[in-house]
Amino acid sequence: MTTHMANEQRVLQVEGAYNLRDLGGYKTKDGRMTRWGVLFRADGLHILSTDSQQDLVNRGVRTIIDLRNAHELEEKKNVFADSEQVSYHNVSLINPATSSLTQIRSLGDLYINLIETSKVELLRVFSLLAEGSMHGSLFHCAAGKDRTGVVSALLLDLANVPHGTILEDYVLTNACITPIMDELRKGKPANVPDDIYESFLGCDPVYMSDLLSHLELRYGNAERYLLTIGISEEQIQALKEQLITN
Repeated sequence: MTTHMANEQRVLQVEGAYNLRDLGGYKTKDGRMTRWGVLFRADGLHILSTDSQQDLVNRGVRTIIDLRNAHELEEKKNVFADSEQVSYHNVSLINPATSSLTQIRSLGDLYINLIETSKVELLRVFSLLAEGSMHGSLFHCAAGKDRTGVVSALLLDLANVPHGTILEDYVLTNACITPIMDELRKGKPANVPDDIYESFLGCDPVYMSDLLSHLELRYGNAERYLLTIGISEEQIQALKEQLITN
C-alpha cells in the first residue's frame, strides 16, 4: 500500500471533525505493523454529526478521552460527554499552573514541558488506553495537533515505529486542519502577537523532532518514560498488544 493510499484510509471522512485519524498501518522497525481500527486521534468532536458519532461506535470505539481543559469543555461540549454507548473521560493535559510558560519559545518546548509537567495526567491517559483491550479508543483535543500529537508520538514510539514515520504522522495534521484554521485563530490570546500565534498553529516537523530527541536523551524511549511515570509492565504489554499486529 502506498503512503497516499494509506493516508486516504487513515483520515476518516466524517461530518463535523476534520483531523480524525486511525493510527494503524505504520511499519515498525522490526517489520510488523500498527493495528488498524483500534486507536484513533482527533480534533474537536463538539459538532460531530449524529451519523458520524454512530459511525465511530460501529467501528468499535468504546472509549473517548478528551484532553481539553475546563474552559474548552464549557465552550464546546463533547458530543459523547453524556453518551451511553461509549465511556467518556476528560483528562486536561496542559495545566497552566504547572507549565513554565516563560521558558516556552516554540511548540517543541511546549511538548517537552507537557511530558515533564503533566505526568499524572499522562499516567491517567495511558492507563485508560491500556484498559481498552481490543475495543477502539479515541483521544482528542481542539485541533488534534499538540496534546493529541504528543500522545500519538508516545504510542507510536512505544510500538517501535521509526521517528521519521512519527514525524510524518504529525505533519499530516497540516492538511487536515485547513478547514478549521479560521476557528483556531479566533482562540488567540490577546497578549500573544499574531505572528507568534500563527507559528504555533503549524506542524513543523522540527517541533516533534525536539520532543523525540528529548525523550530519547532523557529516558531512552517511550516505554521507559511510561514506566517512569507509573505505567506497569502489564499495562505496557496491553498497549503493545493493541498497537502492533503479530
